[in-house]
Amino acid sequence: MINKGVEFSVNWSGQFGKDLWVDLRGNFTYNQNEYKYADEPDYPYVWQAKTGKLLNTLTGYVAEGLFISEEEIANWADQSQLGSSNIMPGDIKYRDINGDGKITAEDQVMLSPYNNVPRIQYGFGLSVNYKNLDFGLFFNGSAKRKLMINSGMAPFLAGGGDGITTETLERNLMLWIAKDHWSVDNPNPNAAYPRLGITESDVSNNIQPSSFWVRNGNFLRFKTLEIGYRLPYCRIYFSGDNLAVFSPFKLWDPELEWNAYPLQRTFNLGVQFNF
Repeated sequence: MINKGVEFSVNWSGQFGKDLWVDLRGNFTYNQNEYKYADEPDYPYVWQAKTGKLLNTLTGYVAEGLFISEEEIANWADQSQLGSSNIMPGDIKYRDINGDGKITAEDQVMLSPYNNVPRIQYGFGLSVNYKNLDFGLFFNGSAKRKLMINSGMAPFLAGGGDGITTETLERNLMLWIAKDHWSVDNPNPNAAYPRLGITESDVSNNIQPSSFWVRNGNFLRFKTLEIGYRLPYCRIYFSGDNLAVFSPFKLWDPELEWNAYPLQRTFNLGVQFNF
């Protein structure tokens, strides 16, 4: 394994006149690793090999949207080997990469050179003091990061497809799935979620790792903010933590797993006394 990267931090502070003081700081980390050599068989297709490729990648099937009719299914490559007992309209269709007329593990390719481990992490902030007033904030973020969002999400699947272990088939359903999934009543070929199912064989085709589920996981978090004012014997301050997240990914906090308890946004108002 070859690991390469760079890390640096900067800090600058300066005083302007007798009343204004400013401090700026930032940090940046970039890391990349790849397989120099992997002990692996002589695969029939070059895209199956790991040697010479990056470690933190996403692999899976190339999705071509959702099936819209039985006729389209009949004229498509055979997907029955993916575990579903019956491919139906509303299921995800996959590209036959090797052209053998069936979808198998040999059709899985690298979908992105990035995965949920960010290639870049960074942060920046500032502190300002002007007479009796002080102000500080800090942002942190990640970039060159992709998410495969289907892990563990199978609404109504028997056996705890959404992480809940009960003996019934009742499962919580995420709002974005409820609003935008393929159904007989709403056969939208561009739906964000394929048709729903109850048994493992119902959904096995649709929960395969594929480009259908890949999302941009970059984010910038407004981490901290603090404003204070100094009086002769005390300092009054207001502070906040985890104030906002800016990201193209909107389904949940991109820094967390889908079933993790979300980070709390907190606000504090306090007084520090000096004796």
